[in-house]
Amino acid sequence: MRLREAGRALHLWNRGHWRDYLFSQLMLLTAAVFLVFFISIGLGVNAVLHRFLSSDLPAEQVRVSPPGMQAGFFQSELGGLEITDSLETVIAALPQVASVDPQVYAHVPVAMEGLLGGQPYYTDITLEGVTADFLGDSVLQGVDWSYTMQDSAARYLPIVLSENLLVLYNAGFAESNGLLGLTPEGVVGLECTVTVGRSSIASFPHRPATVRARIVATSRNLSLFALAVPIEFVDQINSIWRPELERSYSALVVTAEKADDVPGIVRSVQAMGLRAETRRGIAQRAEILVGVVTTALSSLALAILVSALVSAIHTLVADLRNRRFALGVLVALGTPEDRLATVFSFQILLMSAASLLVGGVLGSLTAWGVSRALLSLSVALRSTVHSLAVFPVGPMLGGLGIVLAVSSGLAYAFFRRLLRQPVTELLRR
Repeated sequence: MRLREAGRALHLWNRGHWRDYLFSQLMLLTAAVFLVFFISIGLGVNAVLHRFLSSDLPAEQVRVSPPGMQAGFFQSELGGLEITDSLETVIAALPQVASVDPQVYAHVPVAMEGLLGGQPYYTDITLEGVTADFLGDSVLQGVDWSYTMQDSAARYLPIVLSENLLVLYNAGFAESNGLLGLTPEGVVGLECTVTVGRSSIASFPHRPATVRARIVATSRNLSLFALAVPIEFVDQINSIWRPELERSYSALVVTAEKADDVPGIVRSVQAMGLRAETRRGIAQRAEILVGVVTTALSSLALAILVSALVSAIHTLVADLRNRRFALGVLVALGTPEDRLATVFSFQILLMSAASLLVGGVLGSLTAWGVSRALLSLSVALRSTVHSLAVFPVGPMLGGLGIVLAVSSGLAYAFFRRLLRQPVTELLRR
């Protein structure tokens, strides 16, 4: 019987005010939708960027390169400065340097042929010779990283594919031509033929040579821009096809004794007329981008939440002022002020909890749907991540509790302030 009477009293109390409550709760629901959506997508974007930055980026490494630009066997130089063996020796002799790992581009056009998904393909490629130390044991686990033309009859040319190049292929070529996207796990083990001295855009008078090749691993090293092969193989084909060129390096990855020595190495290298870029600097720029994206989304979500709370509080204050006479009657009949404030604050708590929970579920579903839609449009993203939406249930529930506590506390404070007025003031229409 008491439950029925309480329900009847609540119905009579809210009669004529449901529109105000509906408006304020719809505002909270909308705020919850946007808040959860932006938090989920923001954290997802953060995770994707960190996925590409999860490679080893030690603070004690510097990438040294010529002042010009090289793309495959095409090279544009400023002042003709190259990194020769003598210059590499000078850099390696710097007191702060612990080791130097060279990179050498093939100055020869190269073509690759094979089968992909049962379909034949032909593509021009750039070979980049690197050492085993440059790639690291984690990439070359169980791989014999040595190869010359004399090994072609008995062994496959080992290739390490840059995952950065793989992403570019998926986004720039596969999607536009309706081809299947490639994943790092899917390309390992693929066999093909590599023809040195011939491509679709250039050829050399020297007779081309074809070797069998196999992709043995992939690497997320940000200093690797092409297909990595053993450095002695690139040195050999450069000497055969371009004997007139002095041996030079496309880049040197210089490792300092400690991170504090990096600025000194950078100054010494730049004084030689070379470019020096720290891999840590690459990471820091990317981290700034991550921070900007996360801060922008969080600020927008916070602005929406604050607007919703202000609107809800404004609606509540206006509603309470319209109820002054009814409150005065209850107080005049002897109802304790604390009980009245608690009962109606609890009513606000229940309604706000329902709105925020429904809004949170809708926001999560929206983020999930947007993530699925974007991944269905981009093979590059789909091959890298499983979802662009992240749902931290614990922090979200904690945020829900804070919002409910704030809204209920404000409601109670306003009720208590209103009920402290003399009964005659409350009963005045």
